[in-house]
Amino acid sequence: MTNSAGDLSGNFDAAVIGGGVMGCATALHLARGGMRVALVERGGLCTEASGRNAGTLTPMFPAPFLVPYAQRGMEMWKTAPQWLGRGIGYQARGGLELAFTEAEVAGLESEMGERVRAGAPIRIMDIEEARRIEPSVSAKARRAAFCPIDGFIESNAGGRAFRSALLGDGVTVLDQTEVLSIERRAGAFALATGAGNLGAGRVVLAAGAWIPKMAAWLGLDLPITVRIHQMVVSERLAPLLRVVVRIFGRGSFKQAVNGSMLLGTVLHWISAADREADEIDRVALIRRMAWAVRNGCEAIPGLAGARVLRTWTGLEAYAPDNLPVIGPLPGMDDAFVIGCQRSGFTCGPFMGRLLADLILGRQPELPIAHPVFDPGRLLAMRPDANSTTARALS
Repeated sequence: MTNSAGDLSGNFDAAVIGGGVMGCATALHLARGGMRVALVERGGLCTEASGRNAGTLTPMFPAPFLVPYAQRGMEMWKTAPQWLGRGIGYQARGGLELAFTEAEVAGLESEMGERVRAGAPIRIMDIEEARRIEPSVSAKARRAAFCPIDGFIESNAGGRAFRSALLGDGVTVLDQTEVLSIERRAGAFALATGAGNLGAGRVVLAAGAWIPKMAAWLGLDLPITVRIHQMVVSERLAPLLRVVVRIFGRGSFKQAVNGSMLLGTVLHWISAADREADEIDRVALIRRMAWAVRNGCEAIPGLAGARVLRTWTGLEAYAPDNLPVIGPLPGMDDAFVIGCQRSGFTCGPFMGRLLADLILGRQPELPIAHPVFDPGRLLAMRPDANSTTARALS
């Protein structure tokens, strides 16, 4: 994509740094609320974590208290033609999560029970019932959870849709543009970018794994860690899966419209986003790819013999407590952050809208100025790669 800088003269009401789903949604709704907005993204819109995932939409991943947020996010993706101007290949398929071991069964029943109590339409069932829903899954699984509203969209199409909507609502889109520094000057913010300097009355850090680097420019040390996730894509296959399939704690599997099978898993942690090239373990990447393929064949025996065509990685940001970081930056007026959202793709458009409402002084549909989201809580934490949270996500 080419840069759509437009006029950088004068001050913007808000500058959003990071063109993933949450950054784009925040910028779009700020503009629709009457603000002059600049969105700055070092690559293409929705091409980092927001475009390097399988596009899964589910209330089965987020923490239980986030289930209502996930459901509203899913509804926004479903109705994208109305608010975004075009659809993004929304597929309502339903989703099955399988448990093969006793430990997986216990974890599945506990976690899904919490989400049911939070309002998610999930049913725990035996494998015979699960196989009536999806005959392709293995009869060796012991238990399953089914969510009829699960689905997915074409995540790599999100950037094009957001770009059109943002430009249509007057947002100055600076993609392929790196932010070099942020300074607080005379009650506003000065941003140095590869396209020139710009000023903004407010700034929103929505750059995912790069949030700690940008917060440091403003004098804040946020203990946000970075996880590598991995996608594996097979050759095109005859129709095999009708629903999204996951193995509890191991990965997800879905068949795209073109027949390719998408396998998602987790690789490992690195110290900082800018160190990806140095710290990613290529041997571990290959081993994890093989592990994901074995898991896929265990869950869906019909995958055996399918060829892997390619794999890629993406960077995800996590707070030490594995909860979202959304709201005002501590001790700093008119500076905000949005990120670290597990299942952020599902919730992303709704969270961006909520943050925009907060900045615009509107009453959000669901609470967003909440201690659970408060970025200030991070100041008492430190990143710990050996923590229980990190081990659980590895």
